[in-house]
Amino acid sequence: MKSPRGLGVWLLLLLLLTGCAASAVEQTAATEQSSAETAIAQLRATSTVARARMQTTLDYAGSRVTEAAEAQEFLRFNLISLGTESAWLSTAIGQLGEVGEQATATAQPAAIGTDAAPSAPSSFAVIVTPPTPQRSGPRLENVLMASGVDSRDCAIDNNPRFTPASSQIYVVAQAYNVLAGATISSVWRRQDSEVAKFSFQPRNNLDGDCIWFFIDQSDAEFTVGAWSVEVTVDDILPAPSLAFQIVPG
Repeated sequence: MKSPRGLGVWLLLLLLLTGCAASAVEQTAATEQSSAETAIAQLRATSTVARARMQTTLDYAGSRVTEAAEAQEFLRFNLISLGTESAWLSTAIGQLGEVGEQATATAQPAAIGTDAAPSAPSSFAVIVTPPTPQRSGPRLENVLMASGVDSRDCAIDNNPRFTPASSQIYVVAQAYNVLAGATISSVWRRQDSEVAKFSFQPRNNLDGDCIWFFIDQSDAEFTVGAWSVEVTVDDILPAPSLAFQIVPG
């Protein structure tokens, strides 16, 4: 028969072993939990960076698309200002688009493993001559954009680029064969949307005299983009529309 003292020692050893085992399990669980929390934190940080990079890429792509659209509008307005009629321009662009589609459909890739070159389209270029602007009757020459006029009502500079901070935007021209009492008007557009229109009637005949119109922030907000202005005499357009830009300042 064992003594009570020996039994107590065995019980003490059993309790110590049980406590050590429980402590080891708790430590292992705590370590695994800490590792899991670290992995989750790293995953969240990585996904946040990836989302931020993706958003930055999307924002950049969006801005480039907007810039391309503005550049296209500005180019179209400039072609019109050089004497190209808008109707002809639309037709020519449509013809070029059709030719491009025909070229894509006609060209065939070379067979794999051969030296044959892709066949070229039989007809690629479309040459269209724009109509010559009419020069008889009232006419406007030296039409340009400016930041102001001098004492002779002529432009102080030639500036097709402005900023949202510009105070005024002028269009200036020399008028020829314009009779007294004729209605001279200016129509201002942001892309294809009319934003302002002004008219006046000269008291005397104009033959080489400078005329001008201007807009300021009270007439239209100077938003960044492609703009245009046309000046008419008795609803006749003696000079092509003039393109200008408002760029970030």
